[in-house]
Formats: sequence, structure tokens, C-alpha cells
Amino acid sequence: MAIPLADLKIGQRVTYLIGTRNGMSAIVTSMRKSPLSLKNTHIITLTFDDDSLPPHLKTQELISYNSLVEGCEIEF
Repeated sequence: MAIPLADLKIGQRVTYLIGTRNGMSAIVTSMRKSPLSLKNTHIITLTFDDDSLPPHLKTQELISYNSLVEGCEIEF
């Protein structure tokens, strides 16, 4: 399920839905427009809450194409 980019905010909690970290809670820590793209492409950085993860696995970037984000869902 895709989330409109406008619905995500810095500091918002999401559930990651891809791979071995599927179902893990994360926080949106940054959102920026891709510097190499002329189209509506953004990079969203998530930081996981799990302290058992090593530092290099604490963050994950998702790519938003055409203002839609896939791979996570908003926690309510």
C-alpha cells in the first residue's frame, strides 16, 4: 500500500514492511528531494527503535516516486 508523501512528517512513527526488518517500528528522521532527479523523487530516511541492531543497520532509506512512498505504513 502506498502512502502519499504529504502524509509523512519528520518524527512520525511508521512500520517498515520490507525484508528481515518487516514489522519493525521506525521513525522518519529525514526527507529530502533527490539531487539527481528532475522528477518528483524524494529520499526518506527511517531510524529503527531496536537497540539490538548494529549502528550500520539502524537506518534505512526509502525512495518516493511521484509523491508516493511504499515499504512502510503509518502507525496510529
